[in-house]
Parts: sequence; structure tokens; C-alpha cells
Amino acid sequence: MVDHEKLRRVYKRKLKRLRLIDDSFMTRFFRGNIEGTKLLVRTILERSDLSIESVSTQETLVNPGRSVGLDILASDGSGALYNIEVQRDNARADFRRACLHASSIMTHHCKPQSEPKDFPQTYVIFITEDDYWKNGLPISHAEWMLREGKEEISNSCQHIIYVNGKCRRGKKPLALLMHDFFCRNPNKMHHKILADRARYLKEDEEGVDFMCREFEEVREMGVKMGVKMGVKIGREEQVREIVANSVAKGRSLEEIADFLNSPLATVRKIVAQLNDCQSASR
Repeated sequence: MVDHEKLRRVYKRKLKRLRLIDDSFMTRFFRGNIEGTKLLVRTILERSDLSIESVSTQETLVNPGRSVGLDILASDGSGALYNIEVQRDNARADFRRACLHASSIMTHHCKPQSEPKDFPQTYVIFITEDDYWKNGLPISHAEWMLREGKEEISNSCQHIIYVNGKCRRGKKPLALLMHDFFCRNPNKMHHKILADRARYLKEDEEGVDFMCREFEEVREMGVKMGVKMGVKIGREEQVREIVANSVAKGRSLEEIADFLNSPLATVRKIVAQLNDCQSASR
């Protein structure tokens, strides 16, 4: 029996420790939060004129190849798209992953028969806990360039930006923003827009209820996935046992495949795995 009151106390303790660099908090924090997202993008791009019109979080782009899950996807009045990701692990901040995000967003949002000049400007922003590029810089821009002469291609519509979360000291706007991203206490944040939202989610009863429901939904999803995985593993073990016993009794692989209503290739693969296990144990 699930003790929901006990779980709620656990969730509230967890909630107090969360920061914006933690994606489980960040995606809820910026969901529908246009003003907060505008502050975020304006500060990183150093564009005070930029206006955000829509914000979605945890959006999945289903592409013909690999699908991509986005922390934040925002758009402005010109149709430019801004994908913001928090990456605590350098492995997940891999530059090739940023390129995947950029190409997936482009593929997903280009209209049929659209001309190249109409492709949306796309900004993929990775905020990293560590200094991914190891250059000590607070921000690094990856742009398309001609290698000969190191000339930047001016009409590129894809821009990849890395923000170094380690650079959070000083009074520059980006440093103040990064301070807030790593701050657990809303009362110590520099930006009122961010502090008010954090205070609501961490301290206001309504906001805390919302976050607890979100945590509970994630927990229940994990339980269901665990049960499905357990059932799948159990079935696979049962099939392996049937195949092993049938082979030991001298039945042909065709007979076993017919009995299991499985492809012959699947049975052959299982028998090969069983033979490998026997060889390894000798």
C-alpha cells in the first residue's frame, strides 16, 4: 500500500533541493512561462528587443530517424525557434547531440515545399553544469564557417550556443542568470521573475501541490515501465527455457519455432546464445 503522505514529505524535501539546472524542475518551471523564457533568451543572446510568443516544454519531435525530446522550445514573432537544454553531464552535452537537436527542429518545422530563404532561424542553447569546451569562457558560439579564411557564413539559419554554468560570479547579466540557475533558495535569486516563480513552486501550497502531482506521475510511470520490463524479461526467460528443454529432447528447430509460433531465425538466435553460454561456462 502506497503511503501518499510519506511520499509527499519526500517530494517536498526533494523540491527544496532542486535548482533550474535540474531538468526535472526546469521543465516545469518554464512551462508556459513566457516572461521567464524571454529573460533567459534575451540574456544569453544579448538582445533586449527579443520577444517570446510561445513556450512549450518536454516536447518530443518524431522524425523518420531518431526522435528528440526537448526541454524547452520557444518561438518569437519572426518565427525564430529557441531550444534550451540543461545538461549536467558532459556526455549528454555532446556537440553532435546539439547538431541533432538543430537538424530535428529544422526538419520538423519546415513547411512542405518551403524555400531555403524561408527556413526558420534556429537556436539550440545548451546550459552546462561543467565547462564543456574547457576554454573558461562563459559562452561559446558554434556557427557555420568556411574553413578557408575562417569566414563565418552570414546566412546560416542554425546557431548552437553553449553556456558555461561554472561562470556565475560577478555582476554581468549572464553570470547573474547562471547564479540563479544554480540557486536553491528563491530569496537569494537576483531576478524577481525567476525568484517569484521558484517561490511559488517551492513554497506556495498550490505550487507545491502541482509539483508533487508531477513527481507522482513520474513515479507511477516508472512503476509501470518496471512492471512491463519485468514481464518482458520473464517471458524471454520462459521462452529460453522452453527452447533449451526442446533441444535437449531432440526436437528440430523448425518444430520448436512452430510450437512457439515464432520465426525460425529467433529460435536459431536463442540456440546460439545458449551454446555460447555453455561454452563460456566450461
